[in-house]
Amino acid sequence: RRTMATAARAAAAAGAAFCALAAGCALAKPRRAAAPAPAPPRPAPAAPVSLSGDFEVGDRALRHAKLGEADAALSAALARERAAASAGPGLARALAAMGDLREAEGDLAGAEAFDRDALAAWTRCVGEKAPQTAAAGVYLAGVLAARGRFDEAEALLRAAVAAAAADPAREAEAAARLDDLAGFARARGRTEEAEAAYLRALAFDEAAFGPDSLIVARRLDDLAMFEHSRGLYDSAEPFYRRSLWIKESVLGEGDARVLAALDALALFEEARGRDGEAEALYRRALAAGAGAGAGADAEGVKAARADYEHLLRRTGRAAEADALEPASAAAAVSVSTAAVSQGSKR
Repeated sequence: RRTMATAARAAAAAGAAFCALAAGCALAKPRRAAAPAPAPPRPAPAAPVSLSGDFEVGDRALRHAKLGEADAALSAALARERAAASAGPGLARALAAMGDLREAEGDLAGAEAFDRDALAAWTRCVGEKAPQTAAAGVYLAGVLAARGRFDEAEALLRAAVAAAAADPAREAEAAARLDDLAGFARARGRTEEAEAAYLRALAFDEAAFGPDSLIVARRLDDLAMFEHSRGLYDSAEPFYRRSLWIKESVLGEGDARVLAALDALALFEEARGRDGEAEALYRRALAAGAGAGAGADAEGVKAARADYEHLLRRTGRAAEADALEPASAAAAVSVSTAAVSQGSKR
């Protein structure tokens, strides 16, 4: 969304993202993919996990979408755990991996069965309030949501949120679980509930990582786009500006994330019909890129330049757009950061 040439395209992208969310539910994404940066690492098991080499082979195969190889190895690992009458984390992990595999194969009924068994195994092993149990509940909720059983899925999500929120040491986990719940509510058209969950997630992230961390900035980005997609511009603007302030403070000018934040805020200002503010932000992004020299993000500079050029042409300034040369455009501008950033930190 950061490289779209017009604010209209920004709104269209937000709508498309919402449609994708509603169609598949945010929870149904492959759980073997890398976790989003704001989410904490999956907690270590409470007891040592002893799994066979089959499990490692199968897990690696699953990560590389070699489903046949994964099935053979993971089935062998699970059979070994069951034969040993295991009741520890090894069995729970093997069951969860089989749930992953069945989901990857499109067998949601099979995935549900294994995920239910994994949830039960974690509950017996570490207790119903433990992080591993909460995570297993979220995985099962994703499968249930994909099968259209939303009430069951929501109950599991709320249980996971409650378990994490009750423990001060699990603030980051609580934020991640609230993000899951917000995505679920949003997919079902319950935008007020989604907003409340997103705001609670922000509060937990601030407590866990500090109010000026990049993790908080990413949470602010999500809130900004959410409010923007609803047409709530006055609500979205403080989130955009605070995120930009954090990124500039932590990363410095020229970083890809700073340039993207400037471009996003400029597109937002265009969407509001505030072309003057948008132009100042585009010029500021180009100046930041020029100031960073070879260390600047080339794609970020290119995107800001393209969006600025589009604004110039849209407002009847084609000659200026034609003169916007890659090398000279950024060097020629100098914009005060105070005017654009005022009131950005809440």
